[in-house]
Amino acid sequence: MTTVINGAEMKGIFMKGAENLLSHRDEINALNVFPVPDGDTGSNMSSTMLEACKYLENITDTKLKNVLDAIKKGTLMGARGNSGVILSQIFRGFCETLDKKNKLTVSDFVKGIKGAKEIAYKAVLRPVEGTILTVVRILDEHSKELSTLESFEELFEKMEEISFDAVKKTPSLLPKLREANVVDAGAKGLYYIIQGFKMYILGDKKINLEGVETRPADEISIALEELKFQYCTELILQSRKKINEDDKQKMESYLNEIGDSVVFFVQDDIIKLHVHTNNPGSVIEKFLEYGDLVKVKIDNMKMQHEHVVGEYTKKERKKIGFVSVSPGNGLSKVLKDLGVDEIISGGQSMNPSMADILNGIRRVNAENVIVFPNNANIILAAEQASKVAESEGIKVYVIKSRNVQENIMAMIYRTGEEIEDIVKSISESIAKTIAISITIAVRDSKYAGEKIKKNEYLGFIGKELVAHHRNLANVLDKIYQKCNLQEREILTVFIGSDATPIEQSIVEKYTKKKYPNIQIEFLDGGQPHYPFLMMVE
Repeated sequence: MTTVINGAEMKGIFMKGAENLLSHRDEINALNVFPVPDGDTGSNMSSTMLEACKYLENITDTKLKNVLDAIKKGTLMGARGNSGVILSQIFRGFCETLDKKNKLTVSDFVKGIKGAKEIAYKAVLRPVEGTILTVVRILDEHSKELSTLESFEELFEKMEEISFDAVKKTPSLLPKLREANVVDAGAKGLYYIIQGFKMYILGDKKINLEGVETRPADEISIALEELKFQYCTELILQSRKKINEDDKQKMESYLNEIGDSVVFFVQDDIIKLHVHTNNPGSVIEKFLEYGDLVKVKIDNMKMQHEHVVGEYTKKERKKIGFVSVSPGNGLSKVLKDLGVDEIISGGQSMNPSMADILNGIRRVNAENVIVFPNNANIILAAEQASKVAESEGIKVYVIKSRNVQENIMAMIYRTGEEIEDIVKSISESIAKTIAISITIAVRDSKYAGEKIKKNEYLGFIGKELVAHHRNLANVLDKIYQKCNLQEREILTVFIGSDATPIEQSIVEKYTKKKYPNIQIEFLDGGQPHYPFLMMVE
């Protein structure tokens, strides 16, 4: 029974995890259901682990601190692709949490998991559940249970069990996985690393990192999506000066403006970034302001996509598809994650045309299309688009959703296999939705018998004006009372593009103080005109 591990044992445990991942590399690659935005997940994670193994093989003193430092630096320098970069941050958090230890107990190792989760989630600007992040989060949620185990044999066996269950849950959290009937590749890769840990501690200590026989991959369905950004761009730079928080915020803002799938962090004097963009040259030029290039990797994802998809480029017609009008990029991301096929930009003061909606319906390529206008002023255009689409043989169901919160709740709680059952469940969900909207008056006026002053906060539940006041907390108080927040469980807040940090702080502090039992979650909505859109469950 192993109750304590030293540096030499930690080195073996890590390298066995790398070997086991490597032996499943082709299987992990085949699980990549997206249009190859980051190359092959199995290969990228293997590269990350193998570089750290090189660092480990070069150390002469296997003190625990040296081993952890080699893992941290090696995974950073070897990280490739989104999954590899996140994996490097998982090990960074683990190593930094434990770098002052001489030996590790079970309790210490579990504390390292918490550090791994915290650093990894910080590195990803918009964390997505149903990925490798979910596995490390669920492991951390079991920390109390894991800390009570007496030996590392028990710990790694239990971690393997928990991570396997977490991997099985990924399709329920990420619609594209569910559509392709596969689990997340990065999550499965982390599971195999943990399985390798268990193999080593149970006595399988022979490690072979060269010529590892990979297990054959099963045939996997490919879920197709249109590529918005063409180039997967990864940079490692040596910073010329200490990077402060203001510098970090500027870098993050820039990356979010020019692309997506952003992973960015500063580790010691190393700047590491991953972004999908159409202008990789601009990224390099921008970051040369902060440091000197160490590594550059740019992949043309469009060419990779065309190579891998091949015969799948002609989409088979789906049975049921979804179209939504969205007022903000963050909200669009949420809707996509919930299974919406086509997003049409629009909302208050920016109504899309009938042609915009019709083209969205056509792009879905489905027999039945459910459309969410998400604004009263867009419903008529959606109905006109549906008539044209139906003349082309597409059956369209226009849901009279008046805000995006109704759409989100409908997608979360939709049930049924047949179109009639799905539409019925959507209608039922919308009827139960409590949608809160907070905006700011642009002029003095009268509304619903109330005298409104310019710059007052206006709080709506659905279409009903519930409160108006210059004090945001006053408006929140009346809204919360009106919707009986004390009887609810979850409050989701979508932050608008114009919301200030002070306003967000007021919402967070007031809500937590007045309703300590409510679970509150803040998400980037990106919507204009409304600093906050909220859903109550």
